[in-house]
Amino acid sequence: MDSKKKNFNASSLTKPSTNFKRQRKLTSDVWENFEFLDVPDAQGNLLCKCKKCGQRYNAESRQGTGNLKRHIKKCKKRTFKDVGQLILDSSSFGSMMNRIPAIDCDVFREMLSIAVVKHDLPFQFAEYSGIRKCFSYINPEVKLVSRNTLKADVLKMFKREKEKLRDELNAIRGRISLTSDCWTSITTDGYMSLTAHFVDNQWVLQKRILNFRFLPPPHTGVHMSDHVNDLLKDWGIQKKIMCITLDIASSNDVFADVIKNELDLICEGDYFLVRCCAHILNLIVQDGLKEINEAIVKVRETVKYCKGSQSRRQRFLTLWLMLSLILVEA
Repeated sequence: MDSKKKNFNASSLTKPSTNFKRQRKLTSDVWENFEFLDVPDAQGNLLCKCKKCGQRYNAESRQGTGNLKRHIKKCKKRTFKDVGQLILDSSSFGSMMNRIPAIDCDVFREMLSIAVVKHDLPFQFAEYSGIRKCFSYINPEVKLVSRNTLKADVLKMFKREKEKLRDELNAIRGRISLTSDCWTSITTDGYMSLTAHFVDNQWVLQKRILNFRFLPPPHTGVHMSDHVNDLLKDWGIQKKIMCITLDIASSNDVFADVIKNELDLICEGDYFLVRCCAHILNLIVQDGLKEINEAIVKVRETVKYCKGSQSRRQRFLTLWLMLSLILVEA
């Protein structure tokens, strides 16, 4: 019986040593990913196993190769970076089939939104021709989005994360401290930031930026108190506030006095307003620099003169070298 058995012509196959029924030449490319086993199963059927994960399958000709092809597509230990990722699909009349795993468009859009926010990229990033070519090369099935769609995805992500933060703030048992500051852009537009500081239920100090919003004029204490009060109501934490840290601007005194009446504070709000130590220290340093302002101006003008041209800089370096040699010899 062994003398009549035909030899396998596929170079990547391993011929079984026992007498199996299979005698025909193997022509399917699927056998490049499987190898035959020497031991049959309990029914005497020929077995094969995946070269990557070792999964065993029935290799009898009557079983076909459909289950083997399906395994190749979902095998978790296969690599898709080698030349073998392109195989000949006999069912598609000789076309090349790329075994790249299916892409989840929702996950792709979520990751793209995170990348835009994390790296401060413009929404038009999704429409860059180079980026589109790169995504298409990685996976031709990826569905590219426009800048308007990307903007909508970022807003959806913001609303979702805001709900998570609101639930987190409402779940803490302690109180929340706030810091706020006003900022004027180069276009003279006013903005206000509001940051929450709290200890979570695992006793870990947390910091979250609640808002960074445009603040229309007038920038008075009453107007700022109404603005912050609306923000606290939006987050649902107006009854959990401990204190707020502000700089020593006169408008902030009015702001603290007005908003006290809208919040549920401990000790009747006696410890509600906290002065910003960094701002006070900055003012002290600025007053100290005024005493040596004349010397600072001379130093700055000297630096400007020496850096005014290449020849001046070269002369300065030459004089500095000469002076260094004199000091060393002395």
